Amino acid sequence: MKDSPSEYGIGSDIGAEAAEQVERHGAEYCTAERERIEAVNRPAIFALRARVAQLRDEERDLQERIDQAPPPGDLRMRKRKALFRYAVAALLTVAAFVFSLLAFEPYQLGWKAWLYCLGIAVVTPFLVDRALDRWASPRLANALVTIAGIVAIVSVMQLADIRGDLLVQQMTDTGAVASVNGDMPAPPPATEHTFYDRTLGSLRLAMILLAFAIEIGAGIALYEASQLSSATGEDAVALRRELAALRERMIVHAHEVWVLEHAGEAFMHTFWRDFYRSLVNGITRGALHKLLLFALCLGLLTYGRAYAADRMDLVVLLDMSQSVAVKDHDNRAEFDKNVQSITRILATLPAGAKVTVLGITDDSFASPYVIFQAALTNDEGYFKERLAKGRLALTRAWADRSGRLTPQSAQTDILGALLVASELFHKSPSSSRKVLIILSDMRQATRTLDLEHQTMIQVHVALQQIANRKLLADLHGVDISILGADGTGKSVDYWQSLREFWTAYFSRAGADLKTYSILRDLLELGR
Repeated sequence: MKDSPSEYGIGSDIGAEAAEQVERHGAEYCTAERERIEAVNRPAIFALRARVAQLRDEERDLQERIDQAPPPGDLRMRKRKALFRYAVAALLTVAAFVFSLLAFEPYQLGWKAWLYCLGIAVVTPFLVDRALDRWASPRLANALVTIAGIVAIVSVMQLADIRGDLLVQQMTDTGAVASVNGDMPAPPPATEHTFYDRTLGSLRLAMILLAFAIEIGAGIALYEASQLSSATGEDAVALRRELAALRERMIVHAHEVWVLEHAGEAFMHTFWRDFYRSLVNGITRGALHKLLLFALCLGLLTYGRAYAADRMDLVVLLDMSQSVAVKDHDNRAEFDKNVQSITRILATLPAGAKVTVLGITDDSFASPYVIFQAALTNDEGYFKERLAKGRLALTRAWADRSGRLTPQSAQTDILGALLVASELFHKSPSSSRKVLIILSDMRQATRTLDLEHQTMIQVHVALQQIANRKLLADLHGVDISILGADGTGKSVDYWQSLREFWTAYFSRAGADLKTYSILRDLLELGR
């Protein structure tokens, strides 16, 4: 501590010294923790490096196996190529044998020369083939092919130069012949042997280069023929895939080694980032507390009103009559599609929603068929995890319940089901959102009103019958969506007249008809 307080007082000095103490202890802790992390990671780093070294050995072994594998292609085609290369190797070996005999001929060695020449002609291709097979290196084979090709071209060019000199010499000798006074041609003047002197070195070099090209070419042809003629061996394509997977593992292990080696440094950067962020947050924490308190009070005042406005009461009418048991081109029944549509609806319910599934039977009003009832909690969770769990529980419960359902009703009492739905909506709070979804072909078929067996719907006549029998439901403030209203077995005119009837019906009932569709696409209810 300083001997005398600063101009801001002793409190400022104590605060500065406390900050220095905190930062110094933080640095000491950070250094110690970094050393601990590095010490803990050393065995893992050593093990990973040993594993990488082992993978490198496996990589070299796989590469050697790939080099030794037979070339890809059809076996019969490879056999033909192998025969061609064997023929080339044989011709080159015979050529080397003949050239060796010519070289030994002046020495009159007799049958000994034949043995020497035979060994010379065979040993070089054999050794070249063994070297390529032992090293199994495509680079070595490519290098030898390239060098032998260049040497062969250079030797041929040398012979071409000799042939040019020979042609010049012949032309010169022909031009020197002339007649004197019609007598016999005069003999050509004596010329020096400049042609042989000039071309002897080139011929010798060409023969040396050709001998090299012949021997190397025979060895390469023999090596390629042995590879192509192999009927067995490993699949080079499969080995390359294995090599690629091995290299991927090497990359992963190398990344793990790097992460472990730099874990201590990464901890230090993270520590000091969090340290200084906490200092900054501490400065503004007082103001944030006041702001959060104000927001909490405001939220408590408006929570009840917002909850009442966001709550949804959903009623789903599921057609259980035999008319929805028909199947489409994919051999799927319309009833099964309706059941799956309810599953998708349950998976999009908002928090606090209440859902009731009613069955449309032959007597829906007198004997209401409540298939399924459930509700979601109001708390959706900070990350909406509770809402997701609730939706999952609903869909599972519905799957278990719907698995035992079959469309068996002989008639279709949609009007009775609408009266039951209106009673359910009357029990809901007036501020809640009311939604009615109908999954049916909408063909009312009872003794009171039969729309299924008509060729065209007389809208005014049907509405008058409903009014006389007091079958109009009170659906004021209800959003209605009709899905899966297929036209199987009916004409387009009938389907249009049926839609006009239900549009007029729901208009008189005070509802808002959002959708009337053959399809089953519905926007997410939580929106």
